[in-house]
Amino acid sequence: MLKRITLSFLYLTLFVLSLSARDINLDQIAADAAKQNKYLLVWLHKTDCGYCEAMREFTLDDDNVKPVLKQSFVFVHINVNENDTITHRGFKGDGKTFAKRVGYSFYPSSLFLDAGAEIVFAAPGSIEERDFLVMLNFVRSGAYKKMGYDCFRRQEEKR
Repeated sequence: MLKRITLSFLYLTLFVLSLSARDINLDQIAADAAKQNKYLLVWLHKTDCGYCEAMREFTLDDDNVKPVLKQSFVFVHINVNENDTITHRGFKGDGKTFAKRVGYSFYPSSLFLDAGAEIVFAAPGSIEERDFLVMLNFVRSGAYKKMGYDCFRRQEEKR
């Protein structure tokens, strides 16, 4: 009887987990974002990461950051500890493998993608509000096409 209850619990748990897993097609989301004149921002994070939680609580929820995100970006978060399936430029797999494939398996990491789902700028690590706003402006202004981030940041600091 105990074995039957344990197996039933295991099957129920697996069923619930399969329902919560998402299929995240970054190629399609990036194309849809471009139709809205927006970029795709993919935020990679993981469970029980203090830096991830701090960035979520302070940076992403900042009153100055939120309107810029809403106006110019489609935001997708990927928790690499979840069972989501990520599709990106010929790749299909889990979040951890995706992060390794694109070279950003440090959490959190912020990836900015254009209409073709190409990463045009990325920043690993927890980023404070002021610096994150500069990054958002770097991408949404298209400055990444003309200059490096450090040059752009220095220009912004002079303003």
